[in-house]
Amino acid sequence: MIVVLFFGALGWILEKLQWPRPPVLLGLVLGPLAENRLFLSTDNYGLAWSLRPGVLIIFTVTLFGLFYPMIKEKRKRRESQNSSLPFAVATEEKRADRNRARRGAAFSFLVVAALAMALWQSRNFGFRAGLFPWAIGFPVLTLAAVQLILDLTGRTRFKAEEIGVGTELAQGVVYKRTVSICIWTVGYFVVIWLVGFSLAVPLTTILYLKIAGKEKWLITLILSFIAWAFFYGLFEYGLHIPFPDPALLSWLK
Repeated sequence: MIVVLFFGALGWILEKLQWPRPPVLLGLVLGPLAENRLFLSTDNYGLAWSLRPGVLIIFTVTLFGLFYPMIKEKRKRRESQNSSLPFAVATEEKRADRNRARRGAAFSFLVVAALAMALWQSRNFGFRAGLFPWAIGFPVLTLAAVQLILDLTGRTRFKAEEIGVGTELAQGVVYKRTVSICIWTVGYFVVIWLVGFSLAVPLTTILYLKIAGKEKWLITLILSFIAWAFFYGLFEYGLHIPFPDPALLSWLK
């Protein structure tokens, strides 16, 4: 649950700042595989593998995928300078861009600081141990530093369609829903701690569907049973994960 909450918050931040999210998923999935293949290639061929034709083609495609969006965006920006927006709309967009750029600069600074700290911690690694962190860390640190400079200088451009488009919820509704989901999340943790995962899954599902979702009893019971069957079948029956004993059971002993 902590991992889910962390990556959910990270995804929300990336979406608000218009950072791409697929590279994060690809890095998490392909990172261990890339590290393993890098070790195998280096152990067998040294650094000569990086000069092979197939590797050079992959590097070229990667660089093309990195710089082509920048060139395309610069071309669009040049073409958009000829368009005439109303002064009020243009002013509002610039103000929204400045506010978003400040938040983006803060996030970029955190990314740069985290990467710099990680690379500093790896300064005493041997060549083999530090090869993958250095091969990934230094290019990513460079790109993050460039993004930080763009945010600080106000040259970051955001998608115009996300400004003033669509029906926005009132702040009171947003805060109410945010507080509600936070309370339900904390309550879910408390129920897990008290009665364990196996009972917490159907119990919290029933409570949420009836109280928050105001669903009918039939659909509530069906969905709760499906959630419990999936959880029990996968984690307990299939994977045999040893979950900790519930607190209530420990108190009654």
